[in-house]
Amino acid sequence: MTTMTPMTRITKLQDEYFSMIKKIEEPVVRYAGDIAQRVARFVPERPTFMMSMPRMTEVVDNQLKFRRRMVDEQAMFVHQMIKAMKPVVVRLDAEHERKADHADKATATEARATRTAKKAAPRHTVHAA
Repeated sequence: MTTMTPMTRITKLQDEYFSMIKKIEEPVVRYAGDIAQRVARFVPERPTFMMSMPRMTEVVDNQLKFRRRMVDEQAMFVHQMIKAMKPVVVRLDAEHERKADHADKATATEARATRTAKKAAPRHTVHAA
């Protein structure tokens, strides 16, 4: 049996979250498309005064590019901060690794002790009175 670490738990929860969202989004998108087809016949053509305004797809594409740039910039900042804080991070990570190693060794020792105890289980003898 594989032991779940905090990071594997987080990753598993993230995967489950995205799976759930996809299940929800699919019928919502399908329903929106159905409604859009019904409503489209009542929506007028783009008025002349709006011709100079950006189209909806341009606005959405622009905002998605901005979002990507924002996340990339923030990721770069976070990596720079971790690099700047390396003296502290290294010590904290080393302490965490020592504790994890110690916990793994303790678990292994307990498992060996349990196996040994099972192998050498005391025999119950009945004493004559």
